[in-house]
Amino acid sequence: MKRSAKRVLSLATGVGTIAGCMALLTTPPAQAAGPAHAFPSHQTYKVGVMPSASQSTRDAAVEKQYDSWKANYLVHGCASNEYYVSTKGDGDATNNGPVSEGQGYGMNIVPLMAGYDANAQTEFNGLWQLVKDHEDQYGMMQWQLDGKTCTYYSGGTPDGATDGDLDIGYGLILADRQWGGYQADALKWLANFYAHNVAPDGHLKCEDDGPNTDTRPSDHMIDHLRAFAAYDTAHDWNKVISRTEAVDSSLVNNYSSAYGLLPDFVVGANATPSPAPANYQENQPDNIVGYNSIRVPWHMGTDALLNGGSTAAFELSDATKWSACAKKVSGGDPSKVYPHLNLNCTAHSTSDVAEEAGDSIGPSAMAAGDQAWTDKIWSFLQTNPYGDGYYGESIKTLVMIVMAGDYWTPAGSSTPPPTNDFSISSSPASGSVTQGSSATTTISTAVTSGSAESVALSASGLPSGASVAFSPASVNSGASSTLTIATAATTPAGTYPVTVTGTASSGSHTVTYTLTVTTSGGTTCTPAQLLQNPGFESGATVWAQTSTLGFTPITTATSAEPAHSGSWIAFFNGNGSADTDTAAQSVTIPAGCSATLTYWLHIDTTENTTTSKPDTFKVQVLDAAGTWTTLATYSNLNPNSGYAQKSFDLSSFAGQTIKVKFTGAETDANGGTTTFVIDDTALTTS
Repeated sequence: MKRSAKRVLSLATGVGTIAGCMALLTTPPAQAAGPAHAFPSHQTYKVGVMPSASQSTRDAAVEKQYDSWKANYLVHGCASNEYYVSTKGDGDATNNGPVSEGQGYGMNIVPLMAGYDANAQTEFNGLWQLVKDHEDQYGMMQWQLDGKTCTYYSGGTPDGATDGDLDIGYGLILADRQWGGYQADALKWLANFYAHNVAPDGHLKCEDDGPNTDTRPSDHMIDHLRAFAAYDTAHDWNKVISRTEAVDSSLVNNYSSAYGLLPDFVVGANATPSPAPANYQENQPDNIVGYNSIRVPWHMGTDALLNGGSTAAFELSDATKWSACAKKVSGGDPSKVYPHLNLNCTAHSTSDVAEEAGDSIGPSAMAAGDQAWTDKIWSFLQTNPYGDGYYGESIKTLVMIVMAGDYWTPAGSSTPPPTNDFSISSSPASGSVTQGSSATTTISTAVTSGSAESVALSASGLPSGASVAFSPASVNSGASSTLTIATAATTPAGTYPVTVTGTASSGSHTVTYTLTVTTSGGTTCTPAQLLQNPGFESGATVWAQTSTLGFTPITTATSAEPAHSGSWIAFFNGNGSADTDTAAQSVTIPAGCSATLTYWLHIDTTENTTTSKPDTFKVQVLDAAGTWTTLATYSNLNPNSGYAQKSFDLSSFAGQTIKVKFTGAETDANGGTTTFVIDDTALTTS
């Protein structure tokens, strides 16, 4: 359709470091006697207005919408004990298969409709079973599956998407509050999510294997995070809430202060957040409101309704601004809230329309207290003028539940946050030593709520031969301890993330100290070629690949572009259609080594331009800190008659595990096409 359920480019490839994730339960909980919050579960929100339609009318409308959604999109398969939410109508997976985003929507919708739907728990168990049967290396759901086989559909190493994984975690908490019996599953899921989807500074990454620098505002479901904080006291979800609000507040203040709009993707989330460049992750202008961020007013408004203007002050302010912008730019007609808005509240394009763009404004209009606008949107929700598929209809179902007053939060009083709580930090956050030497850092704690409590300190993730000592080994929150890490002469050179854990009666918090160990001689290195399958002769192994058109680069189809040697090449683009292809591999460069990346490149083009660059090819490196470095960018303006070898010095990355990535992007803007072909890559050390 018009947007990818997750993204179309580079971040679909993984670093390849597999965490030890705990296995999830395989036996579904026993059927409960009845739901604790049977639909309709009428709620009194803390701010705003309700649609003027009567409560019974609103309840009936939700039931009608749910029946339609369930009949069209809830599929019993692939296994007999599985259900999935079909992407029917949007084409986000082959054979209308599931994506994690849709699966998360289903795992929210079904428990909220328990009581009206007598089979809700069976259906929820089936949705959850499919997730458990299709986990990636980090214990999150593989984000895109084929509808017939439920095998992973997207290219490269299977990975997860933050929005779907957030909703899946929230759905497990809803189910536990509704029927009981899901607590172990929920806590394990949240632990895996926190470990792999939360960046060190606390902001939400775009996906579990992506860098620590990006984020996506449509993932900023603050009401979900507040529920996580109340339910899972072992992790610092309040840190995630604070950083998420800080990122959004910075973006609004600097780029859309009058209108509160947030772009589809954000870079610099760990430092100074800014809108991502156009076409950064998807083939649309990612630096404005698009098919991702149209969900923001739904999430902002919902959090404000549930938590009020004191707890959710930023969300209420932003929801009010966003609602006013949508009303202004559409002339008060929900059908003319276009999916693409510039951050100055002007329509980027009026040629693209979608039901969900207007639907999503509903909770914000309610929170803003705009009765007439709320009523117009409620009426608009009863229609589907553009024939939208699963994406629009799933969002509509959840928005209608909110607007009907039937959206209850699982962050209830049965699991209150601890009276006492603390934070933990490290200064400095990293250090480098030679083999046999020691590094020190100060571990500080602070009281974040309640009173001071005893915090026991421990560390994990040490390299072999290293030992750790704290002075003192425990502190009262608010005090500090000195951490000393002593290495041995035999400790392997490399970079190690050491996890420091503070444990108190209220729970545990962690901070990462990055230790780099270098060889005592400083220059000792064993020469080697580090890339695996460098000439692609083993086929599509080792290299993680993606392609928006489904034509992954590594191939033996060399009739148009012969190999530099052997029978295989990596062939990027050249399909005459807009396309983004990637190939990536992770590798560790030993400390003390000089390193050189080489590859042979051949570029052909039929683009009829001598100035513009509609087709590009980038060579990038992702370092251990999550920062991308672009080594080279080529375009249709750089054709060559044969292969040319390229060479780059990567010695500055010694001691790190890095990712080498090749990305070809073709816009098809001028009607021509460009092929970028590489072969015989190498990363050699000396």
